[in-house]
Amino acid sequence: MKKYMILSVLLCLGFTGSLFAQSIMPDTLLFVFKLHGQTRKYKMSFQEKQDSIYLYWGIERNLKWQSGSYAMGRESIEQATRLSFLQPEDGKHVQLSPEETVYFLSRSAYKQLKEQRTLVYNQTTYSVLDSNERALGYPLIHVKDTVEGCEMWILDNPKLALVWRTCNNPLGVNWEVE
Repeated sequence: MKKYMILSVLLCLGFTGSLFAQSIMPDTLLFVFKLHGQTRKYKMSFQEKQDSIYLYWGIERNLKWQSGSYAMGRESIEQATRLSFLQPEDGKHVQLSPEETVYFLSRSAYKQLKEQRTLVYNQTTYSVLDSNERALGYPLIHVKDTVEGCEMWILDNPKLALVWRTCNNPLGVNWEVE
């Protein structure tokens, strides 16, 4: 009987812990960044807590584990109009401004993309090219900026429209989730 009581308590504690922080992606994702011939691989996890989304990141560099996080509040999640390209710094826990998200589109931008087949983010207009690829069971919406040629593949997921891949980014940094 004592074993059943302990097991019940552990199960309840495990369940209540998952109520406070829910992963909105299946598990940790590996983002591979390329800039000026250098490659960096970051492990990233997106978690929803109350009305915010937290991105926890980590990378092994020089035999040391570095990590940090980005936090986005409700306004960012719903209405942001630009991606943050702030470079991760070890030990930094950054609260992004309400105008920014990191590695995903706001819900209003995603809605605009789905309804109009175009979206404006970072003051740049992107148009849909195709949806021929898939990731995590979702189609990837391939968009392109016709002015500078930047391309993005966006996970067609209303809960988290993750920018799965970029290429030809005018800032020079491109990434892909592996």
